[in-house]
Amino acid sequence: MARSEGAVIARRLGRALSAGKLTRRGDVWTLDWKTATGERRRQALSRDRRVAERMRIEIVHQRDLEMAGLGAVEGQSRPLAEVRDAFLADLGTRTSTRYHAYARQRIDDVLGEIRAKRVCDLRAHELLQLRAQMLKSGLSCVTANHKLATLQGMLNWALKVGLIAENPIRNMPRLPQPESARVHRRRAMSEDEIARFLAAAGEDDRLNLEHLAAVKTIEGGTKGVQWSLRRRKLRVPQAPLWRAFLECGCRFGEMTRAVWADVDLDRRTIFLRAEHTKSGRSRHVPLLDGLVGELRALRETQALVLRRPVRPDDRIFMTPEGCAWPWATNGAMRVFDRVLEAAGIDRVDAQGRKLDIHALRHTFASRLARRGVPLQKAQRLLGHSDPKLTAQIYTHVEVEDLRDAVETIETDGKAEPAARRDAS
Repeated sequence: MARSEGAVIARRLGRALSAGKLTRRGDVWTLDWKTATGERRRQALSRDRRVAERMRIEIVHQRDLEMAGLGAVEGQSRPLAEVRDAFLADLGTRTSTRYHAYARQRIDDVLGEIRAKRVCDLRAHELLQLRAQMLKSGLSCVTANHKLATLQGMLNWALKVGLIAENPIRNMPRLPQPESARVHRRRAMSEDEIARFLAAAGEDDRLNLEHLAAVKTIEGGTKGVQWSLRRRKLRVPQAPLWRAFLECGCRFGEMTRAVWADVDLDRRTIFLRAEHTKSGRSRHVPLLDGLVGELRALRETQALVLRRPVRPDDRIFMTPEGCAWPWATNGAMRVFDRVLEAAGIDRVDAQGRKLDIHALRHTFASRLARRGVPLQKAQRLLGHSDPKLTAQIYTHVEVEDLRDAVETIETDGKAEPAARRDAS
């Protein structure tokens, strides 16, 4: 029954559908036409007949493509705002709230600066001009690339799900991002600096405990001293946090939002939840024996600080006062800078490269590279979706690490054979 009804509709539409008729109504040329479903429409086009004729051809062409089963072609006339809303609705189901807000802001920044309102109106040259204006206003190459790449990602998504038939800016080139253009030029620690840094972190925790003990031994019965004794609390050690950064390669948000339910000290693994990772994908990271021992001791200390047993939903790494680390904080950097100074490590080297908490993640990747860990495994440990990011950004191999390769051409003081010299 349904099949015969479809045939009747197809025959009726085959007789009725035409190229439409342009008529002048007042000062405006109007098109009378039928959609792919047979619905009759009257649409005002333009005061210029030549423009109206071109618009008629485009409308009829898109209708005929839709009837031929290429319905996505009609999506080329979709408003960009409509595509944006659909993309962000889907993005919100698979990424963090913070990343979703960043994506919305980037897309809105671009759409607010261009004249195109529909997908088919987008032109690569207009976006290239916008990018040049961004650079002229002081934005970096990285920021400009990110803004336009988010718009490209939105259109690629729309193409994938069938909302549009073509991404008109799919071939738009990215700006090169030379190292000199990077705002944040980080470096990795050497093995000697790592040892000094961890030793200084342990010493920093010990000095805090000694200071607390000194306060408790103050003699006197004044009200001020008694108040000081009541207010002083045992502090949560921070050395395990720094070791975890160096041995797990996690981002600050991933590490500080992990809870005790996410760590298995017997199997020596930590689980990073998808809602806490930048890529929106969960992953397991192995733990070394030394870190496992420090985590066992840390849990006991936290119980003393919190004055109750540690619960599975408590954060593994807390502030020295026993609170959860906030998303944005300068407190961690103050502790980090203090430990760097105690270890005798410059935060910014002679080449302008700096050390910060995220540089510990770079250090982790560099240590993997120094030990010949395959790129695929490093990518999984770091949680990158693209191996190029692992290879180009996080693999910092210093000159000393390349010395062994150079020394393989050493001739041990022996003269090169004459035949080989002649052949060269």
